[in-house]
Amino acid sequence: MKNISFLLLFLLALCPPALAGEYGQIDLDWADMDDPCEIRGSQDHHMGEVWIEPVTGMEFVWIPGGCFMQGTPPTEPGRYPDEGPVHETCVDGFWMGKYEVTNAQYRVYDPTHDAGDYKGFDLNGDDQPAVYLSWYEIMDFCWWLTKQHHGKYTFFLPTEAEHEYAARGGTTTSRFWGDDPSQACKYANVADLSAKKRYEEWEVHDCDDGYVVNAPVGSFLPNPFGLYDILGNAWEWCQDWNGEYPSGPVTNPLGPGSSEHGRVVRGGSWDNLPSGVRCGNRSYATPNFTRYNNGFRLVRLR
Repeated sequence: MKNISFLLLFLLALCPPALAGEYGQIDLDWADMDDPCEIRGSQDHHMGEVWIEPVTGMEFVWIPGGCFMQGTPPTEPGRYPDEGPVHETCVDGFWMGKYEVTNAQYRVYDPTHDAGDYKGFDLNGDDQPAVYLSWYEIMDFCWWLTKQHHGKYTFFLPTEAEHEYAARGGTTTSRFWGDDPSQACKYANVADLSAKKRYEEWEVHDCDDGYVVNAPVGSFLPNPFGLYDILGNAWEWCQDWNGEYPSGPVTNPLGPGSSEHGRVVRGGSWDNLPSGVRCGNRSYATPNFTRYNNGFRLVRLR
């Protein structure tokens, strides 16, 4: 499994769709290798469409390409030092999972998957986000799902830039619904007053989302791009190794080639306090790390 991931790192230097390995050769005839990422920005006629992946039933929505100011200003409440400098980032359009991948969808690939529980609260429901999965395991899932489509479609994790761009949904506030963390419970499953009743020591949002642990995906209102749970519910793995932001404008950044800290996770989770559930918040974990609140959603690269 680790050999696959090392190969992926090399091939990412071209563009995430350029994948090959022990699972077989993925057809690259569709790609313009003089501009291998161009395909991602050439489908804006898909605006407003939903595409359903037939093997797992995952729904994807088209995220139009564009530019945004990535990172957070020093004045943003709850900001951490690694969230700057603010810089212009442009991304091509891409298909992104409307929801986090669920236990039921992941079990199409691995029927033995067990998300377990958190201190007696079940995390294993079919519609709950698939957690307790490492970055390596998710890479194997991406390979498997791509192979089911015989090279017609390629699936991967979003880059960190794509995730923040998608989470913001064209907004410029700290959360896509605004700057007020007490409004979170309409839009995200977060550490809230329900959790506070169980865990009195927790710092929580001043609202009640009705869940102590993670919720069935799609239980809250979507962001402007039609994405559900892009903040809260489960942290979401990204492609990138963790690293410092560039100081100037970038287009389709892929992050550094390695990091002692591991891979990026984004979006916060059901047990995060207000500072953790913001569009610009960054965190990371080693690729073999698994936890009760780490999940994922996919992008379709073509």
